[in-house]
Amino acid sequence: MQYSLSTIRIDGAAVAVIEVSGRYHRLDAVAPELLRAAPARGLMNLFDDWAAADQALLALADRLAGSDRGLVTPAPAWDAFLTPLQYPAKVMLGGANYYEHMFKEANKPDFRKEDNDPVFFLKPPSTSLVGPGRTVRYPTQSKKFDWEIELAAVVGRRMKRVTEEEAWAGIAGFTVGIDFSARDWQLNPRHPWKFDLFGGKAFDDSCPLGPKIVPARFVNPRKLHLQLTVNGAIKQDASTDDMIWSVGEQLALLSQHVTLEPGDVLLTGTPAGVGMASGTYLKVGDRVDASIEGLGTLSVEIIADH
Repeated sequence: MQYSLSTIRIDGAAVAVIEVSGRYHRLDAVAPELLRAAPARGLMNLFDDWAAADQALLALADRLAGSDRGLVTPAPAWDAFLTPLQYPAKVMLGGANYYEHMFKEANKPDFRKEDNDPVFFLKPPSTSLVGPGRTVRYPTQSKKFDWEIELAAVVGRRMKRVTEEEAWAGIAGFTVGIDFSARDWQLNPRHPWKFDLFGGKAFDDSCPLGPKIVPARFVNPRKLHLQLTVNGAIKQDASTDDMIWSVGEQLALLSQHVTLEPGDVLLTGTPAGVGMASGTYLKVGDRVDASIEGLGTLSVEIIADH
């Protein structure tokens, strides 16, 4: 039985849930032993031994089919979901990782994978991660606030200097991510190198994630349809088969530099259709819907930062 994992807000508290056939069950009610190590860590507990947790969750999903045990009623609203993981040790992001984006928007018509290394950077988990809803405060330091839909992978085991094959085997699951960018800071003319990934990427609320984690066994990340809309207008519409470096390749390359830990998250780059290409940017009140085939839709609204 297929299942997914989420964290939702119930009576002001973050509650880990398992979803089976569109119904959500509290993990602390149906499988408290999976959270017993540190209940406040929520779903992060599962990734300490993902192989064992996945087997237990598969069996649990079979038992919960048609059951009301631990059922969340009424069903959670779209804005009741929080970022699934509270909070991973690292949020890593890849850039310049779709061919069409590089050829048409990055002005690199002669780009060749063989001649390049991928771009990686970090966002601070505790201040950049948010879930769906009215959760993204407009960064008042910016006038060029941009969107990027990204497939996000969740690491399921400790990995250091692994091969691509080992990296693929170490993925626990996938979710939807948005890499919001302040382009005027990313391309800051006052910066000594005219390029600043910290100012342009690491600001508060810049990394919505969710609404659920789908285990890797249920996902083919090599060919997933991605679509991002702003106020209902399609901005990005692509497939992960246009990726330059696969998810496994990216994780293997990252593991040459940093130890990947259970629960770490990697956002794997964005396809063509970003606002910077057309000079179109977000404003307060906009709604952004990011959908990835099989992983659901992550919807956020841009609010004023008072």
